[in-house]
Amino acid sequence: MKTLVTATNRSTDEKPITIDMLQKSLFASFLYREPVTHDLTTDAYKREVEIKNMVRLLGFIFDHGLSSWDAKAGTNNGSQLRLARMFRSKSMMAWAGLLHGAVCGKLELNDAEDRERTFYRELDDQEIQRVANVVKALYSWKRWNSPPNDEIDRVLSDNKSEVKDWFRNHGLTTGYLMGAPE
Repeated sequence: MKTLVTATNRSTDEKPITIDMLQKSLFASFLYREPVTHDLTTDAYKREVEIKNMVRLLGFIFDHGLSSWDAKAGTNNGSQLRLARMFRSKSMMAWAGLLHGAVCGKLELNDAEDRERTFYRELDDQEIQRVANVVKALYSWKRWNSPPNDEIDRVLSDNKSEVKDWFRNHGLTTGYLMGAPE
């Protein structure tokens, strides 16, 4: 995924994701932002595990679709149009919250503190697979594949909360990402 992230705050056709987008979407949703009091030398300290889990999530996002990003294809290419819609700034911020809710649900994290520390824990192979399945469901939402100049293209220019509401009203919900029908 690193090859598609720009070091500046401006995305390009070749690098559609900015550090700012990652910080405001996936990192804000999945990384525990409060300082921890755990001793660095004990098993209770999980920052390295949290980073490993975050890298896995980014790997799933890359492997399930972003790896086919082709800046030369243009938006007339269906696959490229789908990815361009998914990885617009407001879109990414909106679906990251839904993705977080679905991952928490799949990991059975119901306590508010546990949900804040989504990846600040060891995950077994089954839990990792559940996270991968949620990412796969995100890519399979049918509205990403709408024809060019569809309503989705206008909505993705709105603010984050309007985009998130539109997603929910059109079937992209936490429940859908967990396996419920649209």
